[in-house]
Amino acid sequence: MSEHAKEESTKSSRRPYLRFAAMIVTGMAVMYWTMFAGTWELSHIRFSESRVFMTLTMGGTMVLVMLAWMWGMYKSVRANIAVIVAGLLLIGSGIALDRSQATVDDTAFMNGMIPHHSLAITRSERAHLTDVRVCELAASISATQREEILTMSWLVDDIAQNGPATTTDEAQRRPAPDFARSADRRCAGMPTDTATTQMR
Repeated sequence: MSEHAKEESTKSSRRPYLRFAAMIVTGMAVMYWTMFAGTWELSHIRFSESRVFMTLTMGGTMVLVMLAWMWGMYKSVRANIAVIVAGLLLIGSGIALDRSQATVDDTAFMNGMIPHHSLAITRSERAHLTDVRVCELAASISATQREEILTMSWLVDDIAQNGPATTTDEAQRRPAPDFARSADRRCAGMPTDTATTQMR
């Protein structure tokens, strides 16, 4: 076989794996942004390291599942083993980072929690509830999450402008404003002007 033929054969054998990698990367990007689909407000969408960790875990899982189903399309045993190892590394690193939160600082923590709280608002406001107690709990959750989102947004901005408050005295000099809010949901027997955090 000529050198040119060998080169073409190598390219041909690599092409399916490059397409596989591109498919996985594309799928991971789509999965990351899809996780924000239930966000209550667009302003609540923030870059979330925790969701990146989840994306790594799901991406690694997708690698293993897709390779298993399409094993016959990928002929190189050595390359298949490398793909399996890569998938396991993605899963392991995603789980390790998510459980340890090793890279998450103050701002990253709040930017991750804001969309998480926003999902809780969506579920609390939109669920079809018949038990008054559950309805009141949902209204309380919604009100609490709204307040905490506003508090975290304020803290993100304050830390960006002034740095972290690393002592109690400094924190007392820079208190967060009162962001008490009401839920949209109304329950039987609940005053029309209040659905605040009465169940805290």
